[in-house]
Amino acid sequence: MAGPYRLRVEDLAARGDAVALASRGAAVTYAELAARAAAVGAALAGAGVRPGDRVALLSSGRAHDEPVALAGVLTAGVVAVPLDATAPPARLGRIARARGCRALVLDAAAAALADGIGAELGGGLARVELDAEGRVLRGAAPPGAGGEAREAGAGGEACEAGAQELACILHTSGSTGEPKPVPITWAGLDAFTAFCIDLIGLAPADRVLRVAELVFDLAWFDHLATLRAGATLATMARRDLASGRALRDAVSALAPTVVYGVPSMFMKLAAALPAADAGAPAGALPPPVRALLFAGEVFPPRELAALAARVPGAALYNLYGPTETNVCTFHRVDRAALDGVSELPIGGACPYAACALLAEDEDGRIIEGPGTGELVVSGPTTVDGGPYRTRDRVERRADGLFYFRGRIDRMVKVRGYRVEPGEIEAALASHPAVRQAAVIAVEDARLGKALRGFVALAGDADDHALRMYLAERLPPYMVPEKIVMMDELPRTATGKIDYRALPG
Repeated sequence: MAGPYRLRVEDLAARGDAVALASRGAAVTYAELAARAAAVGAALAGAGVRPGDRVALLSSGRAHDEPVALAGVLTAGVVAVPLDATAPPARLGRIARARGCRALVLDAAAAALADGIGAELGGGLARVELDAEGRVLRGAAPPGAGGEAREAGAGGEACEAGAQELACILHTSGSTGEPKPVPITWAGLDAFTAFCIDLIGLAPADRVLRVAELVFDLAWFDHLATLRAGATLATMARRDLASGRALRDAVSALAPTVVYGVPSMFMKLAAALPAADAGAPAGALPPPVRALLFAGEVFPPRELAALAARVPGAALYNLYGPTETNVCTFHRVDRAALDGVSELPIGGACPYAACALLAEDEDGRIIEGPGTGELVVSGPTTVDGGPYRTRDRVERRADGLFYFRGRIDRMVKVRGYRVEPGEIEAALASHPAVRQAAVIAVEDARLGKALRGFVALAGDADDHALRMYLAERLPPYMVPEKIVMMDELPRTATGKIDYRALPG
């Protein structure tokens, strides 16, 4: 029996002159992508990297180098460990060390950041450096690279999934104060990408807009489903996400047929589109757009109705699932039901996902039929196959559809990114002037949710100093918008921090 789908150089090469990657200024054919991916693989082999080893990916420019790097690593049978180029080097170095990474594939623009990661590690990783189009500029092993790093990379997630079966390791915010690794297998990616291709009929004629960072599981639809279907990945730079106007202009220039992103991005895009006038309908998205998929956070009904009005010809899909399960439920939006008030379901279970509800009581019984409880998921896309307790409170109604009802724990979503307040609290508490620290999410008209910190001080510090301190340790989306100084943090009768008593 054939194994799960894998990305292979020969399959890419077989598509010849079809366009694999496109941006405003350049295009890369499948044959070129295959050749450049093979060159990345050869450079890694020359640095002593073998199949099953872990290799970090880093792209500051977010040009064609990143999909080429990903293709090069995956086709070489190496486990990809994407790094967030907006995060500080200390955090990235800890991730690379914890995962036992043998090498770093980067674009030239990330050289300084890579130097910082090397300093954090106390020695450089082997580097393979690419230009913006994914051509190898240089690649060499650093002095002393050898067995110690390989031994470190042989444990950890390999105990959960065989090293040869792992495709990548993503990282989410961790409640323990350190980034949490999430291993993703080829079997899971096979099930997920096959489902997506079938769901929207993804075909070689499609152009999929690359939106999410590789550290975000949404990006694996952009890259792997697109390449598996033989479609074109329309590459958008990070700066194109900076404002609604920049995003609108990028979408207009790249003319995608399919876009997958978080609701806050689509809300920003819709707000930047011109309003309707007497002679023309609202909206400036190009006519090729035929499918919009969104995930990562709740889409406010009024905002979803506004977006739908601006893309009258596009099918809309709500996808749901934490990183540990990838997408496990889906719902095709009924346009006729978009009244701007009624909530949207997260839908029914994907064909490969078994979804159950556990009652929030001491027995933890399985809820049969309608009811509300914790969603538990099993299947090939789920870490270790599951069952995985999502800590999401979900209602199943009589029609069998699921509705999101919030979190059971403190985890929140900010701009689509999962954030554990405990990780921010741990970073705040490490400041020598901080005696106590707490972080909560508050409602924000622009972002949906925003983070706010609270500290009791044992020395001199202010909001600016503490936020700069966090910026050296956490990615930007985890730095609170504001940090409030208090004499003492409120406590419950049992002495724990009373988060409900913090001023929101």
